[in-house]
Amino acid sequence: MLRRRLTRRDALGLGAAAFAAGALRSGPALANPTSLFELDLADEGARAAAAGGWRATGVLRAPRRFDLIGLRWARGAAVEAEVRARRRGGDWSAWVPLHPRGDHLPDDDDSTPAGTDPAWTGPADLFQLRLRGSARGLRARFVRARPTAAVARRAGARLRGRRRRRATGGARAAQAGPPVIITRTEWGGDSVPPRAAADYGEVQLAFVHHTVTANDYGPADSAAIVLGIARYHRDSNGWNDVGYNFLVDKYGQVFEGRAGGVDQAVVGAQAQGWNSVSTGIACLGTFSEVAQTEPGMAALARLIGWKLSLHGVPVQGEVTVTSAGGSTNRYPAGTPVVFARVSGHRDGNETTCPGEALYAQLPALRERAAGNASPISRVTAKPSTRRVRALRPVTLSGDVRFGDGSSPSGAALAIEFQAGGAAWQQIGTATCGADGRWTGQVALPQSGLVRAVYGGGSGRPRLESASTRVKVLPRVAIAMSAGRMRIGRRVTVRGTVQPVEATYVTLIVERRYRGRWATVERRRLRLRGGAYRGRVRLRRTGRYRVSISVGGTTRRRLLRAVTRRAFERRR
Repeated sequence: MLRRRLTRRDALGLGAAAFAAGALRSGPALANPTSLFELDLADEGARAAAAGGWRATGVLRAPRRFDLIGLRWARGAAVEAEVRARRRGGDWSAWVPLHPRGDHLPDDDDSTPAGTDPAWTGPADLFQLRLRGSARGLRARFVRARPTAAVARRAGARLRGRRRRRATGGARAAQAGPPVIITRTEWGGDSVPPRAAADYGEVQLAFVHHTVTANDYGPADSAAIVLGIARYHRDSNGWNDVGYNFLVDKYGQVFEGRAGGVDQAVVGAQAQGWNSVSTGIACLGTFSEVAQTEPGMAALARLIGWKLSLHGVPVQGEVTVTSAGGSTNRYPAGTPVVFARVSGHRDGNETTCPGEALYAQLPALRERAAGNASPISRVTAKPSTRRVRALRPVTLSGDVRFGDGSSPSGAALAIEFQAGGAAWQQIGTATCGADGRWTGQVALPQSGLVRAVYGGGSGRPRLESASTRVKVLPRVAIAMSAGRMRIGRRVTVRGTVQPVEATYVTLIVERRYRGRWATVERRRLRLRGGAYRGRVRLRRTGRYRVSISVGGTTRRRLLRAVTRRAFERRR
């Protein structure tokens, strides 16, 4: 048995021996008409568990041709795995590690099935695994992406060529700006649309990743690799879309990742607990021992310099952001953490990503990205208060500065609002004065984020301010069917809440006793269409206070309970 994780050279030797000794066989497959399909490997998992160490399977036949493979297993199992693959009659690929999944996750989701990240194999029909550990319920999951990506690549080749010539032609070649980005349509992303609309946050830093797939691929393979990862993330992991915001290959090609707009702060699933404040850029390949290529580094530098500048963020230096927590996060929720503006995935999560070699290149990447950054233009926005009553306006103010030194006088700004991760919506406008300062008033429909946006124009970039959360305290109306009642009888409490951000209101009944209010009842009433209704029975005489509390707002009414005789005497 092996007592250490094998090197690729060791693995090739053992793999060849296992192939010579193993019979060609296949397991039962799940029929699946989509590009994602499975193969049951429970028997192989049981043999690996019984072996107690590394065990190479025989040669396994996939249900049909595939380009990308990953593993799934029962929760509670712990498996290490490597894979190699080939076409029928072709040569074996190198052994590639299948890294356990978990560190690339949405911020609010720890339910992704247990298994590995996928590995790109290229077109293959046969595969072989090396396994170690408890692999209960083991299944292989395959993706076929190359045909769809090839059609999309041919359709988009002419358009990309035109964009590249414009981006590199004349004096523009010496200027900082966006790289040529291969769109989702051009790499086949239209065949794997998101499950729901994108969520939006802000961009304060960039995380660099590697996809832990094979490094042996050609420039024409990259679109299929990206499509395969997208299908695996959406269809196997059950995510909304591909996890990364951008992907970069070793040839310097840049691919649009998660849908929602390359110029927007789209929330990905690439660094759990940090997705809403970062952009995630994945390098196609494995960079544990091999460094990123010069074309790949140049593309990364240009992409990061452009993306951070777009959001008014410097490329160099540090930033403090707050952890949203998560099972793979290094820091508990609520912890302020200092990051470099360009960080590795391992800096925020329990992972070795982006590999030792690429991580060692990050200092040089930061310098190169700074050289590709635009002069920092910015727009700031500060609300007059962080808590406001419903329907009352909020005053926002700030200033605008253009990196080219031109005057912002007359520049038009949009004041935007976002709630619950939905798309930003314009709710107001403002205009800059000669000194760049601006002021505007807006009414917020509910609690959420506000920011100011300059849309760009006349050679100036689009600018977004940092977002600020404002709490809208709801208006609460309360009414009672009586202000004086006989003990033992019920009184109806009803009212409305606006805006509706909660599911329940809290009803509190207090009785005046020896100069103090003592709580005699507390319960929740469900909100239906912004309205609530409940009934209260008072069993003792005295003065009572009935309160409705929700979202930081409390409204009260007084009530007196009397005996039957006293009640009838006053009628």
